[in-house]
Amino acid sequence: MHHAPVRLLLELSGRFSIVGPLRHARPPENRILSAARFAAGALVLSAPLLAQPVITPDASREGHRADAVFWYTTVAAGVAFALVVAALTVLLARYRRSRSPKAAYETGAGRGARTLTLALAGLVFVVIDLNLVRMSKRDMDQYLFAFPSGPDVVRVEVMPQQWAWNVRYPGPNGVFGDGDDVVALNEVRVPVSRPVMLNLKSKDVVHSFYVPNFRLKHDANPGFVTRAWFTPTRTGRYEIACSQVCGWAHYLMKGTLIVLPEDEWRAWTSDAEADAARRFDPADREAQWGWTWVP
Repeated sequence: MHHAPVRLLLELSGRFSIVGPLRHARPPENRILSAARFAAGALVLSAPLLAQPVITPDASREGHRADAVFWYTTVAAGVAFALVVAALTVLLARYRRSRSPKAAYETGAGRGARTLTLALAGLVFVVIDLNLVRMSKRDMDQYLFAFPSGPDVVRVEVMPQQWAWNVRYPGPNGVFGDGDDVVALNEVRVPVSRPVMLNLKSKDVVHSFYVPNFRLKHDANPGFVTRAWFTPTRTGRYEIACSQVCGWAHYLMKGTLIVLPEDEWRAWTSDAEADAARRFDPADREAQWGWTWVP
């Protein structure tokens, strides 16, 4: 019975002509030509992608800090990976079978092996990890928790909910919640070159206010206020996304952050304040959401 598969294979090879040509390998020059054509086609198809920037352009005064951490991590990890691959390549070539027909087994339990392992791990920890901690600590002190203050700061309260961004500005007197606030939906308008301070508090579940072009991502939690700030340097329209999965319609959590020249922003603010005064209804409690500003 154990000879049946062999007889079946022989019979198939005699009955089907396709089996014969499959035994002949393609000439080497044809394989090289096919590989070159494939590589050329892949390069042509990927050209539009290669022309795009690696990350979204930075449009804020503080965004370079996040970029510096990103690029340092990428380059440092890439160099470490390249060194490991180079070491493996050298070892594979040096101890290949033709040069070392008899294998020598090393368990790594010796003092030398342990010392080398600890030295390499310490080098990676000091050069990469500790330096990232240093950069992060510097950015936390100089930017993240260095909240701006003063008359030039634009203050905005943002209350995300499933599935929208509620936005509130103080009225002409600069006080939130006294009936003259400017309220918007899914749009945040700010002037260029002025610091913008955000108070974030969710209405329902955890959301995250994410503006890639400003390198800004900050959670909004129900029950307490979190703070974030940035300084836009370029006018334009930028996407606001929610970077926390907040329910089945999470994809609808899309807003727009509009950066205007100072004169255009002042004109918009004046019109919005007048419109808010006309629309104010003290009986509409739902429209009067908000909280005491947290500086």
